[in-house]
Amino acid sequence: MKKKFIILTILCLVLSFSLVRAEVDQSTIDYLVSESQNQWITMALSAVGYSNPDISYIDSLNLITANDYSKTILALTSVNENPYDYNSKNYVSYVEDFVNNNQIGDPTLLNDDFWGVMALRSSGYDVNNSVIQGSKDFLLSNQNSDGGFSYVVGGSSDTNDTAAAIMALLEAGLENSSSELQNAINYLQSFQNSDGGFPYVSGSVSDSGSTAWVISALSKSGIDINSLDQDGNTPFTFLDSLFNEDGSYKWVLDDEQGSAMMTSYVAVALSDSTYPVNYYTPEVVTNELVNLRIESSSETVCDIQLEASDALEVVVNASSICGFDYNIEETGYGPYLNMIDGEVAEGESGWLYLVNWLSPPVGASEYELLNGDSVLWYYGGWDIQPLRLTLSDEQIELSESVTILVEYFNGIDWFVANEASVSVNNEIHLTDDTGQVVLNLASNGSYDVYASKENFIRSNTEELIVGSSNNSQTVNLTVNIDNPGGGGGDDVISFIVDTNSFDFGTMQPGGEAIQSLNVTNNGTTALYLEVTATGDDVFQDNLYVDNEFWENYSDDYGLSQTKEVELKLQIPTNYAGSGQKQGDLIFWANGN
Repeated sequence: MKKKFIILTILCLVLSFSLVRAEVDQSTIDYLVSESQNQWITMALSAVGYSNPDISYIDSLNLITANDYSKTILALTSVNENPYDYNSKNYVSYVEDFVNNNQIGDPTLLNDDFWGVMALRSSGYDVNNSVIQGSKDFLLSNQNSDGGFSYVVGGSSDTNDTAAAIMALLEAGLENSSSELQNAINYLQSFQNSDGGFPYVSGSVSDSGSTAWVISALSKSGIDINSLDQDGNTPFTFLDSLFNEDGSYKWVLDDEQGSAMMTSYVAVALSDSTYPVNYYTPEVVTNELVNLRIESSSETVCDIQLEASDALEVVVNASSICGFDYNIEETGYGPYLNMIDGEVAEGESGWLYLVNWLSPPVGASEYELLNGDSVLWYYGGWDIQPLRLTLSDEQIELSESVTILVEYFNGIDWFVANEASVSVNNEIHLTDDTGQVVLNLASNGSYDVYASKENFIRSNTEELIVGSSNNSQTVNLTVNIDNPGGGGGDDVISFIVDTNSFDFGTMQPGGEAIQSLNVTNNGTTALYLEVTATGDDVFQDNLYVDNEFWENYSDDYGLSQTKEVELKLQIPTNYAGSGQKQGDLIFWANGN
C-alpha cells in the first residue's frame, strides 16, 4: 500500500504542475503594464483582473480600417468604457459606417468581419441584428473545404484566423453543434504538434500566439484544454516552456526574448478568458428622453423630446404629440416608413433617418436608441446632407448684433455652408463664404431662425430674443412630475402681469393643469403681445396660452385694457421624465 500511495502522490503533483500555468503569473502582469500600451495589452490586463489599465493612448491612435476601430472597441469594452461615447467619440458608429453589402469592411477580407462582429457584440448589439447575421452568412460562405478560415477571401486556412472565426461565429449565434463549427474545431485540433502547442500552418513549429488563439477559441467552444494531450504535452505545458523570468513569453522556443504582443495573447488564454474579454451593455432608453426633429420637403413637422426605444418608435410616439399622420408598410426587409404628415415616398425620394447626424446601416426599427440621442427624420434622397444653425447669442439687446453660423455635415465632419438662406421670421438673409450672417434687428421680440439650401436638409430652428427687460415680463413656471413608471415716437410701451410665478403642482403623464393671470396695458400706445416659453422641455413642448400652443399665441391690447390669460400645461401620456421641472414664460410687447 505504501508504494501505491507514493505513486498517487506523484501523479497529483504532475497534474498540479500542468495546470499551474493556466493562471497568469504576477510577473506577466507587471511586464505588460511596463510595456507600451495598445489595444491587445488592454484586453489582456482586463482579462487578468488588473484594475484601471492605462488607456490614454486611445485618443492618439491613427484609426483607418474597420479592424482598427473594432480592436479599439474591444479594448474599451474590456474595461467597461462606453464605446458609443468615449471622450465624445462614437467608435461604434465608425464600424457601422464600414458595413457594406451585408459584411463589415473590405469585401476581400474576412478578418474585419471576425473582429467587427465581436466588437459590435461586445458593445451590446443583439445577436439577431442584421449586421451580425449578415456578417455570419458572409463568413460561412467563405469557409474553406478543410473547415478552416483565412484572413482573406479565397485564401488558405490558418489556425489564427480559424480561431478568430470560431469566436465570431459563436458570438453571431451559430450553434456549437453545427457542422460548420465542428469542422472548424476539427481543423484546429488536427494541427496540434507533439510538443502540445499549435503552429500557424501545418508543418510549422508551434508558437505562443497560435497556441493562445487556439486555446481561446476552443475554450469558448466548451472544450477542456487539458484534454488536448500529446504524450503528456498540452497547450499549457507548451506555453510554460516559453515563459521568461521577466514574465514575458517568447514567440517560439528559439527566440532569445519575449514579445509583448505574444504575451498579451497568452495572458488572455491563461486567464480562462476569451474574446470579447468583456461586454458593455449600452443604456437603452427607458425613462429618459431622446430628441426628435422631422423635416418634410417644405417645413419642420415636429421638434420635441420624448421617450422611445428605437428610431421607428420615436415617430409613432411623436405623432399624437405633434399632430401628424404616418404610414408604416410591412415589407420583406422589415417595416418601412413611407409617409409622414401626408408626404409619401416617391421615386428616389423618401423618408430617411439620421441618429446623431450619422446614417445607421440598419432599419429604423432595429436601431436601439440611447439616452440623449438626436434623431432626424427627413424627406429626400440618400445624397442630401443636413444643415446645422448656431447663434452666437440667444438673447441680445437692440443695440447688439448676432452672428448666425450655418454648417453642413458630410458624414465625417462639419463644413461651412455658404449662400445658405437664413430665415429670420420669414425674412431671408444669405450666408457669406464663411457660412455666417451678421444681423442687427430693429424690433424687440422673439425671432424664429433657421437655414435652408437646395439639396440640403433644413436646419434646426433656434429662437432669438431681442430687446430689453423694459419691453418684456417673465413669469416663472414650476411643475413637479410624478411619474412612477421697439415702438416709435414718444409712445411708451408698458404693461403689467399680475403675477411673477406659477406652480402647476404635482402632475402625472396624461394630466392637465390650468392657471390664469391678468395682463394690463398701462402704456400710452396699443400693444401687440406674444410669448416665449423657455427652460425645461416639458414647458417648451406642452404649454398652451389661451388654448393656443405658446408659439402660435399673440394678442392685441388697447389703451388701459386688461385681459385674463389662461395657461394650460398638458403632460403627454408617454412622457418619461420625473421630478421638479422649471421654466419661464416671457411676455413680449411691441407698439401696435
